[in-house]
Amino acid sequence: MPDIVITSDELKNPHVDEVVNLEKSLTRSDAKFVDDVPTPLYLNPIFYYAVASSLAALVVWLSLEPFFDDGARGLAIPFVSDYLLFGPVAGGLGLAAGAVYGIANRNFGQAATCGIIGLGVGLGATVVTTVVADILFGMTSGLAVSIQGGLDMVPEGEFPLRGIAFFLFACGRGLAWCVVSMGAGLGLGVALKSKKLTLNGLAGGMVGGLLGGLLFDPVSRFLSSNVGDGALSRGIGIVAVGALVGLFVGLFENISKDAWFVMLQGPLAGKQFVIFKSPMILGSAPKCDVYLFKDPAIDPKHATVAKSGSRYLLSDGGSPNGTSVNGRQVDKHILQPGDVIALGDTVLRYQERVRG
Repeated sequence: MPDIVITSDELKNPHVDEVVNLEKSLTRSDAKFVDDVPTPLYLNPIFYYAVASSLAALVVWLSLEPFFDDGARGLAIPFVSDYLLFGPVAGGLGLAAGAVYGIANRNFGQAATCGIIGLGVGLGATVVTTVVADILFGMTSGLAVSIQGGLDMVPEGEFPLRGIAFFLFACGRGLAWCVVSMGAGLGLGVALKSKKLTLNGLAGGMVGGLLGGLLFDPVSRFLSSNVGDGALSRGIGIVAVGALVGLFVGLFENISKDAWFVMLQGPLAGKQFVIFKSPMILGSAPKCDVYLFKDPAIDPKHATVAKSGSRYLLSDGGSPNGTSVNGRQVDKHILQPGDVIALGDTVLRYQERVRG
């Protein structure tokens, strides 16, 4: 076997020190111990997306309900109200999801930007999705009425559809809201230029819209005392759509995350910051992906985290106070689950999903 020869120039190459430092980062013998901090309910994305979306849906319903007249329209076309609600509800939910994301981060500039983009995407998407929803709802509604044998013999005050016809009609409304709610969850991902968040919003919007839409007609049939007045059905149904869209957007965000930071010490102790794109910037500037405020020792762009193979690489941005991991200052560090990162007085713990 030939001898391995290392020249003096190769030993002095700065890249050698960088590789050695990265290898050292794989050991955690000197890890700084910091107690875990539970995530408060109000900082849990499942909670704040659901609450914000419910409130947005309620506001939309209260704003539009005075313009509905069920008696004038009759029971033969009870689905017309949905078409009038699709755009405002999708836009309102997009606004709510974007705004509450920024508010949860205490980044009000981000809340305004994401909220406006969410509103625009939600409204814009309904231009296309309403056409698809119209086709689906029209087909299922027509089939339901046909199975029922028409609506002429329905006694006044009773829900016009029963049995299989009722089930088919309710499923059609659920499918329509499923399609329309696609746009409600897309805005946040578009605003933050994240494919992961866009897919989460798409999935959450569709599942939440489907389940919420399915509640419309059971509410009208079994809870409303006057079927001719669809206000209760619309109110509960719209709020249910909002709540479930928000809930599932937050749920998909939680179950799809691969890596994240948890703030152990700082103004948002317990909050999780999901790593949803590469690279992500950590710093005190409001435009940073992880906004670390109220800490004068943190630079505007203090550090970055970027994908490196199957791992994430943390890099200090040349900040005067530096970045430390497990009690040791680093320029670059391959993050390991449980690593404790200190930037100024703010302390984060890195976590990742267990790989099978």
